[in-house]
Amino acid sequence: MEFNEEKITSLVKSIVNPIMDKLSENLSEDLKKSSKEFDERSKEFDERSKEFDKRSKELDKKLAEVSRQIGGIGNSNGDYAEEFFLKSLEKTMQIGKLEFDSIDDHLSRYIKAKKLRGEYDIILTNTEHIVVVEVKYRLTKNYVNDFYSKKLKNFKDLFPMYNNYKLYGAVASFSDHDNARNLSREYGLFVLGRSGEKLDIINDNVREYENI
Repeated sequence: MEFNEEKITSLVKSIVNPIMDKLSENLSEDLKKSSKEFDERSKEFDERSKEFDKRSKELDKKLAEVSRQIGGIGNSNGDYAEEFFLKSLEKTMQIGKLEFDSIDDHLSRYIKAKKLRGEYDIILTNTEHIVVVEVKYRLTKNYVNDFYSKKLKNFKDLFPMYNNYKLYGAVASFSDHDNARNLSREYGLFVLGRSGEKLDIINDNVREYENI
């Protein structure tokens, strides 16, 4: 039996082509299957991502609410302390041996030319003395240092009408942290506290504040 080139080629094609077609068909099916699996996993990932984003937003809201509540508690404590000391001082109009004619609260001022701003909780005055009271629910050394070195220092610059008055500082709080009241004594400040529902003068051995 003789085979020429054309017959051989035809024979090879008859054998190979069905095999290649089958391989191509299988490959196509595999690709379709892989593509479908990829699409399904991609869809699943998108759904999980959306669920994660949703839960993340819910968590952010809850954290914000907790933060707001904690801040509210802090503000409420501070407001309660200010009200207690203001009402107590209004009743006595006196700190130690100093008696006063007037009392003000929440005094604030900003001077544009000096770029100076100050806020003061309670101010007591008579004809020659003025006492500036800083109120905190819980007193710390940072509060004391800030009050002494900044607020008292700037007071007469903000309120020059009191330049001829003798200036004294006072800190008032329900509790003391890291011996802040002892530091206040060292600075020569009045130290006020609470004993039950009454005002407690913890320190009245004070010095006139002089801005050196």
